[in-house]
Amino acid sequence: MVEMSVLLEALLNVLTPYSLFFLVVGVFIGIVAGILPGINGAIGISLILPFTFGMPPATALIMMLGLWGGQNFGGGVTAALVHAPGAASGASTLFDGYPMAQKGQAGKALGIICIASSIGWFISTIMLALIAVPLAAFALRFSAPEYLAVGVFGLSMVASMATKNIFKGAIATLFGLVIVTIGTDPFSGLPRFTFGRYELMDGINFLVVMIGVFAIAEALVQIEKPATQAKVQKFARQLPSWKEVKALLPTILRSTGIGMLVGTAPGAGGSIGAFIAYNEAKRFSKHPEEFGHGAQEGVAAPEAANNATEGGAMVPLLALGIPGSGAAAVILASMIMFGLRPGPQIFTDQPVLVYSLFFGLALGAVVLLILGLLLTPYLALVMRLPRAYLITGVTGIAFMAAMAITGLLFDVWLVLLFGIVGYIMRKLDFPPAPMILALVLGFMIETSLRRSMILSDGDWSIFFTRPISATILGLAILGFFYPMIRDVIGRLRARSA
Repeated sequence: MVEMSVLLEALLNVLTPYSLFFLVVGVFIGIVAGILPGINGAIGISLILPFTFGMPPATALIMMLGLWGGQNFGGGVTAALVHAPGAASGASTLFDGYPMAQKGQAGKALGIICIASSIGWFISTIMLALIAVPLAAFALRFSAPEYLAVGVFGLSMVASMATKNIFKGAIATLFGLVIVTIGTDPFSGLPRFTFGRYELMDGINFLVVMIGVFAIAEALVQIEKPATQAKVQKFARQLPSWKEVKALLPTILRSTGIGMLVGTAPGAGGSIGAFIAYNEAKRFSKHPEEFGHGAQEGVAAPEAANNATEGGAMVPLLALGIPGSGAAAVILASMIMFGLRPGPQIFTDQPVLVYSLFFGLALGAVVLLILGLLLTPYLALVMRLPRAYLITGVTGIAFMAAMAITGLLFDVWLVLLFGIVGYIMRKLDFPPAPMILALVLGFMIETSLRRSMILSDGDWSIFFTRPISATILGLAILGFFYPMIRDVIGRLRARSA
């Protein structure tokens, strides 16, 4: 049981004007970093790390955590406004956020993103403070078979994402898995499918594909459309009403739980949590046919989940010293730089620091809510820009982001290539979501499969004799067939009506 004096001292540490100032600065920088394609949480935290020298460790880490949470919100902003997620965690937000913006509801979409992000962030922090050690112990039971099962469960979402044509969804998924195989073999160290290009030795970066398939492809599609401009309503009418927010609360709470659990598994990240939450929101929705056309639940679910993964990722980081994502890895390095050693002993050796981080995370969610709602009317003005300027700006930023990721001109050509691929997919009605999801999960699936085979000496029964992996695989099978079962039940009901 935590002593009251520890909690009080930690709270006072966070409530000082000095700590609050840098928390607000961190959240604001995170929002800006999330809006810029190619600048993810890990990069943003790395950029501000030199400026934290001389700060108290708690203040510096709170600023970094604020940037991390703000970046997730910023990624959703560009996903909704310009169909180009600034961060990988915002990839699933564009499926319904962008259609909402095109309907003249840009401010409402941003309001939902802000509220869902803040609630997911805040609740996951509370859960982190309550169950950090038990959740860390559960995550420690995950091995290669369990990670493979999680990956297969994620791919089963293709069935729901491609209800119009499951065959095309499967082809898009296989294409994404093929892209993942490009680069150096993770076990033998030998190059594969690199065609003699050293630029492909590290594989094709996920963000490069995402920027091309979404941003450049959308620019090409917009060029074909007549020069009409979506009208933006007044700010007072743009924010979601209390009635709308109340209706979204079950989706937000469910997605927060999903994001928290996914974040606990090292290496999963906000993008996987967001995709799973989006899929589950569609399954539980009374109107799943609205998803992909501006469903509010489709905006709230991924944003609540990707912010909740921050609290989840802190569980293995603090309790085990294992980073759950790239941003968490940078924070781990920062803690070591400040002379801190994450692990089970940190709760007894540095309790004030740990709970200062918890209080800082909780206040960061409040800061995000305030800043996000204040910035919404100005961010929504993007929709009033002339289309020619918007297309040119998005294309320019996309190419600059490609250069920023690796510094190679080769990646700019890859962005253009995948932009053409994305454009062709749009024309042929191939859904890009399954391909992107395969890119996110592909490496984890391959490495987990091969490690499992090594552990079991080639015995495939390892996936079904371990309770956790068997349960997750069973849910994956149900998830794959669920849309077909739902359609059959719907037809039977229609006939009997």
